Amino acid sequence: MKLSLTFCLPGLALCLLLTSCATKYGSELPPPPPPPLSAAHYSIQPGDLLTITFAGEPDLTQQVRVDWNGMINVPTLSSEGNAEIKAAGSSPATLAAKLNSYAVENRILVKARAQVQVIEYVSLAYSILGQVTQPGRYNFPRGVQPRLTLEEAVALAGGYTRLARQSRVLLKRGSQVYAVDLKQHATLPGQPPIIIIPGDVITVTERTF
Repeated sequence: MKLSLTFCLPGLALCLLLTSCATKYGSELPPPPPPPLSAAHYSIQPGDLLTITFAGEPDLTQQVRVDWNGMINVPTLSSEGNAEIKAAGSSPATLAAKLNSYAVENRILVKARAQVQVIEYVSLAYSILGQVTQPGRYNFPRGVQPRLTLEEAVALAGGYTRLARQSRVLLKRGSQVYAVDLKQHATLPGQPPIIIIPGDVITVTERTF
């Protein structure tokens, strides 16, 4: 029996070490999120939905989604009905300049003044799992900064189930996981809001009876 323990304990220690290194846990509240990027500094990504307009040319208005190769097709800018342009990695202003050049070079317009607006950001989403009525992946509401409180995220997922453990809600951000007591947080006055940002994963744990 002693020989067995001698060999098992190092393995157990190694197992515990690997488990503790896999994810960092903390009971403190997550830090305030960084300020959101302005539209001028945003890089268009595959999956984003764009609206393209040209001043004085309403017939050229188009909505287009960036494909997974980072390309868009703007058929109104080509007499052949096919105009593929690289969009991913460009800011909206840079892509507008590309569209201007393309329209002029293809003799669609003599003077082009394009405007590109991102109306749906593919990356602006968070996930909520566990004991909520409608777990899943959610996009942040359109037209507002991508910031929600943790309580708002739970509400958008239909609220807690009867098995939810409100005193232990996990918020994963990057490699850090925060254990939040939302039940206590809601009852204490003067508590700062817990803000979630794109990429966060929320897990509402289950009560133990």
